[in-house]
Amino acid sequence: MNTVFLLLILSIVACEKSPQQARRDLVKLDYSYSRNSMVEAIRKGDAESTRLFLVAGMEPGTVSAGYSVLEYAAASADQAIVAILLEAGADPGASGGVSTPLIEASSRGNTGIAQQLLTAGADVNGIDGTGRTPLMAAVEQGGVGLVEVLLKAGADPNIRSKLGSTALGQAEQAQREQVVGMLTEAGAVRAVGIDLAALMEPASLIATAPAEYRVRFATTAGAIVVAVERRLAPRAADRFFNLVRHGFFDDQRYFRVVRGRLVQFGLHSAPEVASRWYEASIPDDPRVASNVRGTLTFATGAGADSRTTQIFINLADNADFDRQGFVPFARVVSGIEAAESINGEYGELPEQSRILAEGGEYLDRAFPALDRIIEARLLE
Repeated sequence: MNTVFLLLILSIVACEKSPQQARRDLVKLDYSYSRNSMVEAIRKGDAESTRLFLVAGMEPGTVSAGYSVLEYAAASADQAIVAILLEAGADPGASGGVSTPLIEASSRGNTGIAQQLLTAGADVNGIDGTGRTPLMAAVEQGGVGLVEVLLKAGADPNIRSKLGSTALGQAEQAQREQVVGMLTEAGAVRAVGIDLAALMEPASLIATAPAEYRVRFATTAGAIVVAVERRLAPRAADRFFNLVRHGFFDDQRYFRVVRGRLVQFGLHSAPEVASRWYEASIPDDPRVASNVRGTLTFATGAGADSRTTQIFINLADNADFDRQGFVPFARVVSGIEAAESINGEYGELPEQSRILAEGGEYLDRAFPALDRIIEARLLE
């Protein structure tokens, strides 16, 4: 039975009932006249009972547990019930404050319901509580057809969520090359800055770095530009590339300075992010270059394969670091004077365990004069 015919039958039957009779019929069907019961009927795909709830007096914009009934219908992938609610006057963008019907449909790859909602006037760029758009939800789900539908409906591929995510960034992270091409053709450009959603998933940030690239650090001590050669330490170069690309170093403090030897950074200011990377180590690289003045090297833990995110800049020729197994992967090509002028008054006093637990708040409170990285950006 097609959706139009079913709706016609239900409409005829419903028109013959009073609200009181509809409520009695709901009780016979083991429902109570309540919002939760209406949601139960929708989740079951019970079109007849959904119609009865409306006849009994339930509003088509009813909200339960933070979601509108239309959102529940979109999530349940039932086009007949979505049509019933829209016919009854439901706002196609009706939200309970958490999501939107179009995002619920898109996150499940339901192109049919997405088209129903768009035809009814849903905002193709309507966001949820985190700033996520239907296009982002569709990219996460991986539906090429749905991405195409949303783009044709006017989806903006350059909207950025509150966590810093973009549709293009998500597609690249998931290695969905066809979707990346579609988004690029639609005008998507790579966003810069912090992408907290990506940084919370270290295992997914594994892109291979270019053979050579440069990074500019804007710091409170001045600008520092570093050049990376992947051949020197491929795994280190890849890790550094992914961290910079997603804004990991933005607003970090230089928390350790050994005068005339090194300056260290690389513990994220947000404990939630730092904790995700604490165990996200990379295998060791064989050493090719020496720890001479101006080179950058990942710090290591007690054993092998223990490099994560902490990096130091050699402020002198530290030959003993070569013997200890530290592997340089980059060098300062501009701004070594800025690196040497980074405030070292606190030396090695900041406790790394407290930085991990309390983040930037601990450093700002206990060591307010620390220099910091304002932002780190890849240079074209």
